[in-house]
Amino acid sequence: MLEGESIKLRQVEEKDLSKLRDWRNSPHIRAYTREYRPLNMLKQNTWLSSLSTDQTTIMFVIEELESSEAIGCCGLTYINWKEGCGEVSIYIGEEKWQGKRYATDALQILLKYGFHELRLHRIYAVIFEYNEASIKFFEKNGFKFEGKHREARFWNGKFHDELVYGILDYEYPVLQKS
Repeated sequence: MLEGESIKLRQVEEKDLSKLRDWRNSPHIRAYTREYRPLNMLKQNTWLSSLSTDQTTIMFVIEELESSEAIGCCGLTYINWKEGCGEVSIYIGEEKWQGKRYATDALQILLKYGFHELRLHRIYAVIFEYNEASIKFFEKNGFKFEGKHREARFWNGKFHDELVYGILDYEYPVLQKS
């Protein structure tokens, strides 16, 4: 278990699957993820099983410290151990928990874990161009714009660019001092 100021990260358990499915299927989350198909419990169970053998994905449930209530999900995905990089994935499941710095706390825990424990060199985020809140969030947390994948996302009847933001291990300690 990894603990921050207001949240803790713990492993995903079977009891979490229906809540994670509902969050991922909700319009305010689904528009910002790569999954284009509705999720069902069969897919959720397959995903949970894969987490124990997949060496490229480390996922956590975000729990609010005071209540121990599950409020989101985060992790590092597409980890390339040879090149020392991985993609950050993070969402807060319900709107009542959003905007309360829980995502920032979770991201800081993931960065520390990724850079210090896993010894990754680069952590990146892929953000759809219409997700202005995530762009601001990652920029505020020290990620730099690296480029874009042109018209790589088809959503709501049109193509959108994917924006790539990243942070390097030697840039992370600078964030801790500010």
